[in-house]
Formats: sequence, structure tokens, C-alpha cells
Amino acid sequence: MAFSHPRTVYLADTDAAGVVYFACVMNMCHEAYEESLAAARISLQQLIADSAIAIPIVHAEVSFFRPLFCGDKLLINLVAEQLSDNEFIVNYDIVLASSSQKKLAQGNTKHVCINPATRTRVKLPQTIIDWLKQYSRSQELVED
Repeated sequence: MAFSHPRTVYLADTDAAGVVYFACVMNMCHEAYEESLAAARISLQQLIADSAIAIPIVHAEVSFFRPLFCGDKLLINLVAEQLSDNEFIVNYDIVLASSSQKKLAQGNTKHVCINPATRTRVKLPQTIIDWLKQYSRSQELVED
């Protein structure tokens, strides 16, 4: 099941040409990620405080299909996929809220679970595995 996060484009998100600055799209995607964790009752504060793990982003990309302008009402649709016992990818589709077929941009972030002291990969915590199952593409197929 995809997670949808509503987001308005603010003036601070735009560049001198009046369109959304590319790095701001990553911020918007990360907001959707954080909101999806909260919706799954995962405390980001507790996750960060857990000194046994860290889940950094190791790759990120965004593709634009149409400009995003100040005042646009967006939906950021998130679908996650577990890649291994220590990594996952989050895919984002950014669409106009008024027309979910009109894709403006898409992005993804790849995350790896590590032990922050040793910088070695460790298994994802069960809470994240459960979150991945909740927002995976395979869950979408089961519910359709």
C-alpha cells in the first residue's frame, strides 16, 4: 500500500526562476518518509537515539517531468521495498493533488542499516521490516 503525503509548494522551495529547486524535492520526499514512519507508529526520535543502529541514505535521485511552482498542491506517494536484510529503497511519485495521473517528478532514496560505531552493515530492526511490509509494492498487489 502506498503512503500519500500532501504537501504545498512554498516560496522558500523555489529558485530565482520560480520553480522548485531540485534539492527541495528531496526534502519533500524525506518529509513523506518521516510521516510514513510516524503513521506506522515508529518514533523517529527513538530510532535516532538507538546507538546500535543508523540508517543513512547512501543514494538519492530525482527526475523531473514538469516544473513544480509555488502554490502547487502536491501528493507525494511513497512505496518502499526491502532489498536485503540490511538495505531498502523508497520510491516517491510526486503528483498534483488535483490530478493524480499528472506526475511531476519521481525520486528514490536507498538506505543501509549500519552499526554507527563500526560502520559495518547490520540487520534492519523489526520495526523497519514491518514498516517496509506495510508500504511495499507487493502489499499494493495483495490489496488490489
